Amino acid sequence: MRGTQTVSRALGLLHLVSRAHPEGIGIGELATLAQLDRATAYRLVSSLVEFGLVERDDARMYRLGVEAMQLGLAAMRSAPIVDRIKPVMKRLARRTEDTIFLVVRNGDYGHCLHCEEGSYPVKALVLRVGGMRVLGIGSAGSTLLAAQTDDEVEAVYKRHINEFQPSVLSLADLKRLIADTRRRGYANTADLVTEGVSGVGMRFELPTGTQAAVSVAAIRSRMPPERKAWIAELIAEELQVDGLEPSFRAH
Repeated sequence: MRGTQTVSRALGLLHLVSRAHPEGIGIGELATLAQLDRATAYRLVSSLVEFGLVERDDARMYRLGVEAMQLGLAAMRSAPIVDRIKPVMKRLARRTEDTIFLVVRNGDYGHCLHCEEGSYPVKALVLRVGGMRVLGIGSAGSTLLAAQTDDEVEAVYKRHINEFQPSVLSLADLKRLIADTRRRGYANTADLVTEGVSGVGMRFELPTGTQAAVSVAAIRSRMPPERKAWIAELIAEELQVDGLEPSFRAH
């Protein structure tokens, strides 16, 4: 019984951390909400940190860890969203001949759940199924981040600055990208992840509240401005056919 109680308490703390994600929660508030003394709460949450289910930052705030996100992703691979969006992606792959990705938001990250390859011989495989990338990097991540407030955008950048630096994306660059994405209703990126690759990403929301995005990636020579606009129209059209509301309204 004692072991069962320990597991129940640890899982209760994990649930509380998930509710506070991505802003984070301190040990004092965790202990109060869980009705535990501070020492017990600290010992249990430290075990969760050790297993990667929770992470603790320099300010001693607790958030979901990568392993917790991977567990969520494993469950989502067989989630209804994949079956529902797969026909949309197949139609887009056929019409554009390019590579189509389905990405869902998981905290500060975007998780790729599915990919459909078009018939064009040169593929832009900038994401792998099951992989995750911090929001704001890539067309899918940019359109998902654009749904957040300016303060949240800045907070994501500061929490993951080491992940933004390899792409040479400054906070000012990110803010400009997000502002452009909001204005257009879709993300328009070039050379953001891979040199010579461009993308178009569009956000939509499921009735369950899940934030997701469909993106199209291709080599830059296939992505002049007018074709990107056409692809955005196609994505919006196909999402609406499936009864989903895109962030961009097709004319």
